[in-house]
Parts: sequence; C-alpha cells; structure tokens
Amino acid sequence: MIKAKSLAAYYKALPKTHAPALKKLRAEIQKLYPTAVEQISYGMPLFKLEGKPLGGVHAAKNHSALFVWSGTALRPLKKMLAAYDTSIGTVRFAPDKPPPLKVVKAVLASREKEIRKSLGKKK
Repeated sequence: MIKAKSLAAYYKALPKTHAPALKKLRAEIQKLYPTAVEQISYGMPLFKLEGKPLGGVHAAKNHSALFVWSGTALRPLKKMLAAYDTSIGTVRFAPDKPPPLKVVKAVLASREKEIRKSLGKKK
C-alpha cells in the first residue's frame, strides 16, 4: 500500500503494473467531473463533489480499485458490475485493466445522484 501525503507523491509511487490504468482512470474522472476537488484522503486520491466523496482510486498489491465511499451506490449496477470483484462501495480490477468508461460513468453517476439527493439538488 502506498503511503503518500500528496497527490504527486501518490501517483509517482504507483507500481509500474498499476500506474497506466490508475492514471487513465484519474484522467477520466477529471474529465467527467472537472469541478471535483482531488485530494489525499484515507491514504489515497479522492475526488470530492460539493464537499462530499465522489470517487477515488487505489493501488493494492494484487489489484486496483475504484472507491465511491457509499454502501448503496453500487447496488443499482449489480448486473453491470458482475464481471468485477465488488464490495461495499468498491470495484476491484486487474492492475492493468481499468473498467471501461461506460462502467466508470455509471458508477460515478450513481454516487453523484446520492450526493445531489443528500444536498437536496437535482443533476
């Protein structure tokens, strides 16, 4: 597990096996949510939308992951995520094979919907 105090340090410390996929995933999140603020939280990069956790990326020893910090955001996507190892708020994938953009969009949109609802806003 990477222990970094800054975004630059985290991405610089990524293993070569994980770096391309996680950097691609990061770029996709930045493009989809240009107003989201990225920071280190819980020892990994986290994007916040309106001050709430939207999604983050993480490199583990044998996999990479997309986190949404929600116990319910992935439930509506059960069929779409059937090919992935998932747990509460986490989509795990092979270090060199990030989920396709369609999956990333769906996962983050589900979390965004929860955030907007909690703030009393519509998308």
